[in-house]
Amino acid sequence: MPHNNQNDDEILIAHPCYRGRSHSSNAVCPAYCDCEFPKSTIVSGYKGHVPDLVKCRCGEDDPAYHTIKWNWYKCPESDIHLDGPNVTFHPTYSQGTAMIRGDQPLAAGMMHFWEMRILTALSGTDVMFGVGTDKVDLTQFKFHFVSALGTNAQSWGFSYEGKVHHNGHQLPYGQKFSQGCIVGVLLDRTRGQLEFFLNRRSLGVAFNNIPTDPSVKLYPMICSTAAKSSIRLINATSQAECLQLRAFRAVSKQPKAMEELRQLPGLKTIMNDYWFLAPPVRYSQQSKDSEFDILDEAVLSKNRRGRKQKYKDDDIDVNDLYSNAHKIALRHHRSDSDDEPALNEYFDEYFHYLF
Repeated sequence: MPHNNQNDDEILIAHPCYRGRSHSSNAVCPAYCDCEFPKSTIVSGYKGHVPDLVKCRCGEDDPAYHTIKWNWYKCPESDIHLDGPNVTFHPTYSQGTAMIRGDQPLAAGMMHFWEMRILTALSGTDVMFGVGTDKVDLTQFKFHFVSALGTNAQSWGFSYEGKVHHNGHQLPYGQKFSQGCIVGVLLDRTRGQLEFFLNRRSLGVAFNNIPTDPSVKLYPMICSTAAKSSIRLINATSQAECLQLRAFRAVSKQPKAMEELRQLPGLKTIMNDYWFLAPPVRYSQQSKDSEFDILDEAVLSKNRRGRKQKYKDDDIDVNDLYSNAHKIALRHHRSDSDDEPALNEYFDEYFHYLF
């Protein structure tokens, strides 16, 4: 299979907003919003369609506000119940790994973004989100409990355990996540990059060896071993590669510049087209009340810095949110003076556009 000039198992994880104190952390990412989600005990005994149990109050499930340019493809032999954008894996009980893919390939030379809302609590061997080629056999692990996406060179996956998988290898990448979270996937078929979002916050580029050859057919994919696990597709958009898109992507990492752009009426259409590069973030009250350590969010772990790259202050743009995140945390950590501004003041200045 044609690839970029990269090794199949080459993984790029260089984003400073790595979520998690350590690779063995049991912390689970809070839900995206305060909508009503069914408890596992209710789901397990429910005889109807599981997505019907979800009561949306935030408007995230309103189709009028979302674009879906493709749907799921139902493999007749898969243990899946499909109802439009809603997918329920193992509707009765689980005896292996069920997989599903999009009904059309994601074209080369374009940037693709899609979001999935997790409607039920995730558990078991694995639930994964990612992409795969047309060589992936959707029924290969029908009677085996495995992390199916990433078992070989034909697929790339992001596990609910916070790890990324490809070609039989796995690496820590983000925080664990479950019910109520929104998982986003950004596929750049021009540069051959795959990036994941959690609750509309980028976790950074996970893979840079995605095939760019137009002859390679790539599809969005999900796999699950969990009985009655339900996922809803809420966004699926594609944009042609162009200078305008690249420029907006660069500007989207500058919070001050983004605020200025939002004030210009003439750019409203452009911002609507490329909204996924600077998506709105809504955190639930549970998330606000959680004991989340900003220092963990802002500072890249020593192991990852050593493996990939270290910060070089001489090369940093003072307006760059991600490059300066470690400075904010370190300044707060080292301050012993009562006259120093509180951490939330730095937070408001550099992170406000994310919230």
